[in-house]
Amino acid sequence: MLLHYIKNPKRTGALCSSSKQLSHIITENIGIENASNIIEIGPGLGAFTRCIINKKKKDSNFFAVEINENIAKNLCKKFKNLDVEVGSAEFLESMMKRRNMKYADVIVSGIPWALLSKVEQDRILHSIYKALKPGGYFVTFAYVIPTLYAMYFKKKVFCTFNNVKTSSIVWNNIPPAFVYFCKK
Repeated sequence: MLLHYIKNPKRTGALCSSSKQLSHIITENIGIENASNIIEIGPGLGAFTRCIINKKKKDSNFFAVEINENIAKNLCKKFKNLDVEVGSAEFLESMMKRRNMKYADVIVSGIPWALLSKVEQDRILHSIYKALKPGGYFVTFAYVIPTLYAMYFKKKVFCTFNNVKTSSIVWNNIPPAFVYFCKK
């Protein structure tokens, strides 16, 4: 993971995997257990993926979107039969069409928002919003490091979604993080 991060931090996002506590928090109280259509964007090493697989219904439609081809290959080795699309979450609509998925009930994100430009954030967040059904959840996390792009993302999330809540800080994550729970 370190080598991938050094080569291209935007396509890797973090130096280490998210903690079990953060993985648990990001996947709770969002209806994964009853969701028919679930998308994970930026799965990385699969910390959230494992929780999603353990919580979702067996017949749920679930796919992951990973921009880094090497990380995607490793994820497929780790989770047999996982549907992973290599590409940008900006193109969720076409990815969903290929899978006959009209909407998503839940979208879980591990994207490194603070590393993305305003334009990249806007495009991906717009794609996520369009993909969600009314009442659906978009959940993502942010590190407790106030950067310019992190502050822009926070403002954009609150402008895009009418119902946004945040979790307590997960101190045992490296670095510490919190979760945005966004309901459409």
